Amino acid sequence: MAGHVAVTGGSSGIGAAVVDRLRERGHPVTVWDLEPPARADVGHDLLDVTDADAVATALSEAEARGGAVRHLVASHGIRGAFVPALDLDVAGVRRVLDVHVVGTLLVASALTRRLVELGDTDGASVVTLASTTAYRGWSHQSDYGVAKAAVRQLTENLAVEWARLGIRVNAVAPGHTLTPMVRDMVDHGYDVGPVEARTPLGRLCTPEEMAREIVHLLLDASFVTGVCLPVDGGWTAVGK
Repeated sequence: MAGHVAVTGGSSGIGAAVVDRLRERGHPVTVWDLEPPARADVGHDLLDVTDADAVATALSEAEARGGAVRHLVASHGIRGAFVPALDLDVAGVRRVLDVHVVGTLLVASALTRRLVELGDTDGASVVTLASTTAYRGWSHQSDYGVAKAAVRQLTENLAVEWARLGIRVNAVAPGHTLTPMVRDMVDHGYDVGPVEARTPLGRLCTPEEMAREIVHLLLDASFVTGVCLPVDGGWTAVGK
């Protein structure tokens, strides 16, 4: 039986591509996001992932509509400031950490807590979204990159804790992906040439390619947990 999946940040970009792939495989999908959907056929419930009460309510409503949510893709996120560390606004840094790290912990924990109550944990799974910025040092990434590194560490911790329940927890670390946001940046003059030149596969990833790897980890990789998979065309493998 196809399991009910919740996707945070699923109204556009990588999240929307994940929703499409899950629906193609016959899974009921609940989309949680603060932003309106880019397409009318996606549909979503408004949710602030940093609000524990709102997360609990959203999970109950999703269960009432489609049965217990057994899988989660935590693909929500916000941009960092992309400025030098000395120029960062502390309130902004806290917001980036809150959304990426606390938000991921809240939605994943709410799902797991409910499945424990139902006695239905075995075979459930979670995929979080880290980033290539979670690896090594980057300029202008002392908010977003640090948050994504924390998501990567959180994923490993939850995988170790929840393995005894039969719940797998993995992460994907996306490289540069041709989302609608990036396409808009390109349309307004952003040059992706240097990125493509540094990437061994010589191009950006598509949201559909990213979604395939996310769904594979979520549903098919039955003996994989605690992994952070770079989907970056070889970016993190480059030694110089």
